[in-house]
Amino acid sequence: MTSNAAPHGEERRVQPSAAATVDGAPIAYVIVLAAVVAALSFVPIPISAVLGFGGTFPLSQAVYPLVGFILGPWAGALAAGIGRVIGILVAPHTASTGLLSTVVAIVTAWAGGVLVQKKGSLWVWPPVVWALAFVAYVGRGLTVDVSLGLALASTLVNWLSILLWLSPLRALVRGWIADQSPARLAIGLALGSWIVNTGSFLVANAMFYNLLSQWPAIQWKALIGVSPVEHVFRAVVGTVVGLGVILGLRAIGLVKPAKAGY
Repeated sequence: MTSNAAPHGEERRVQPSAAATVDGAPIAYVIVLAAVVAALSFVPIPISAVLGFGGTFPLSQAVYPLVGFILGPWAGALAAGIGRVIGILVAPHTASTGLLSTVVAIVTAWAGGVLVQKKGSLWVWPPVVWALAFVAYVGRGLTVDVSLGLALASTLVNWLSILLWLSPLRALVRGWIADQSPARLAIGLALGSWIVNTGSFLVANAMFYNLLSQWPAIQWKALIGVSPVEHVFRAVVGTVVGLGVILGLRAIGLVKPAKAGY
């Protein structure tokens, strides 16, 4: 028997919740993406813009921005950092720079998470960090055997990322990553990965050049051609992986992290 009487009492709202989160991202997501970073650390890519350290870099570098896009700045930084530490332990053949590479993973994922945020003033900090790294890297090179023209040419893709971040393109990229169109999502992932990786790599060069070894001017010249190719590869891999992961997350309807950009 049914009743036509209107329900009484206060309306209840039911929403999914996570038992534990890190800056709004379920811990399970952090663990899964840390595992992805660790797994991709097994795959060495035989080109590297840091020519003094073995000529390879781990494939995991291509997905650091994606981790930030999915989890947000702080949870993304945590996942990338944990994944990279595990990768160093289990895949030492792609860890020629040791624990310093963990700093790069953290900074890159953090910047990726910052890029997709719509509110707050956190967006000003990635270009500040990158600019300081640029000064530390190029400034040191100028005291060795590098001319200003050569330094600017070899770091062209890196310092341009600071300008791109400060331009209206950043907001467009953020919107495209959140767009439901797969085509716009792919464009957003490609440009977002490019900006975040090229900017954050200034941190890598500043650390490695000042703390480990100063490569000569001839290697700075080689960076003019090598660096763009390497970063295009990172952007392509990050776009392909990111497109599949984000479309999959949307399709199965999992709870979205509070600061996710997709």
